[in-house]
Amino acid sequence: MDKHLVCFAGNDWWVHNPMTEKQWMRILARRGWTVLFVNSIGVGMPGLDSPRVFRRVLRKLTSMARFLRRDENVWVLTPVLLPFWSVSVVRTLNQFLLALQLRWSMKRAGMGTALFWAGLPTAASMLRRIPHREVLYYVQDNYTAYYDSMTFSRIAEDHERMLQEADAVICASIGLHERIAATRGQVWYIPHGVHDVFLDAPLRTNESPDDLRDIPHPIIGYWGSLEGLQDLVLIRALAGRHPEWQFVFIGRPMLDLSALAALPHVHFLGPKSQQELPRYAAHFDVAWMSFVQSEWIRYSCPVKLREYLAMGLPVVSPPIIEVERAFPGECATAATVDEFSQCIAEALATDSPEARMRRRALVREQRWSDTATSVETVLRNLRGDQRDGGRN
Repeated sequence: MDKHLVCFAGNDWWVHNPMTEKQWMRILARRGWTVLFVNSIGVGMPGLDSPRVFRRVLRKLTSMARFLRRDENVWVLTPVLLPFWSVSVVRTLNQFLLALQLRWSMKRAGMGTALFWAGLPTAASMLRRIPHREVLYYVQDNYTAYYDSMTFSRIAEDHERMLQEADAVICASIGLHERIAATRGQVWYIPHGVHDVFLDAPLRTNESPDDLRDIPHPIIGYWGSLEGLQDLVLIRALAGRHPEWQFVFIGRPMLDLSALAALPHVHFLGPKSQQELPRYAAHFDVAWMSFVQSEWIRYSCPVKLREYLAMGLPVVSPPIIEVERAFPGECATAATVDEFSQCIAEALATDSPEARMRRRALVREQRWSDTATSVETVLRNLRGDQRDGGRN
C-alpha cells in the first residue's frame, strides 16, 4: 500500500522554527513516505490593532510566494487564500480554492488518495473536499479553551467534528490524552521530541556567548515565544522581589516589554537559532516558564520542557499537567509569586552536576526520531485497518 500522507500542519514550514509536525514529517519522508505538508491555514487572525498583524501578513505573503516547493524530500504547499478566514463567505470561497490547489499538488507529488493528517481543527472543512483514506487528528492544544473569543465557537465546533470524524487521535500531552480517551477509542499519547543539539551538547561550558558574558549568576532563563501568553505581572513582581537574580529571555518579542527591559537585571537577547540555544542553556542556573495560568496552558505540552531537561536544567513552571505527570518529582510547579520565588530559590540551592545528568537521562530516549517511530506505528496501524472504498 502506498505510503502517502497529506499533513494539514499547525505551523508554517518556511517561517517557524522546526516545530513538531515539521520534525516528524521530514523524518517520515526520509523513511519512504510521500508527504505533502500544507502550511498552516490558521485558527484565528490578530486584530488590526495588534502589533503582530502586519508582521504576520508579511510572513504569510512571503510564504505564499513559494506556493509548492520540495524541501528535504517533503512537498510543501502554502495555499494562496483570502484573508479573514473566519468570515463565512470568505471561508466558503477559501475551501473551494484550497481544494483546487490541494488536488493539483497531490497530483504533482504523485499521490492518488492519501492518509489525511489534521494538525488543526480548521482542517475539518476539507474532509470531504479532497480524496483521502484514513483520518488522523493531531491534538496539540486544548481547543475547548481557545483564548481568542472572536473565533472560539467555530474552533470548538471544528474540534468536536474532528474528534468524531478521525479514525485515530494523537495527543501531545497527558492531560489532552486523558480527556479525549474518556470519550472515544484509538487515542494515543505521543509527546514532542527533543532535538539532538540539546542531548549532544555539554551540560556546562566555560565559554559564554557574547551577549551573555557580562551577565552575572544566578541566571533564570527562558526561551521561546514572547507573546500574549506571557505573565508580565508575574515577571515584574518576581524581578522586583529578586534584584539579585538575572532574568534572561530568548525569543522575538511580540508584545510591549519596554517596562521590563528597563530593569537592569532583566535581559531580552532576541531570537536565537536552535543550534545556538545549548550554548546559552549551559550558563542558565534555572529554566522557567512564565506563562499566564489558564486551561489552555494547563493542558499544553511546551516543547521547551524537554529541551530544558535535555540540558539538565532545573525547571520551574506554572501548573501544567504535562510537567506534573510526565516528570513527577523532577520539576517544580508554582501558582503565585511566593511559590515561584520559593521554587526557584530551592532549585538554585539544591542543583548539582549529578542532578543535571539525571534530568538529561529522563529524555534521552525521546529524540525526534524516537517519537517519530511512535507516530509511524500509529500510521501503520491505520493503514492496516483500512476499510474498503476509502473516503472522499
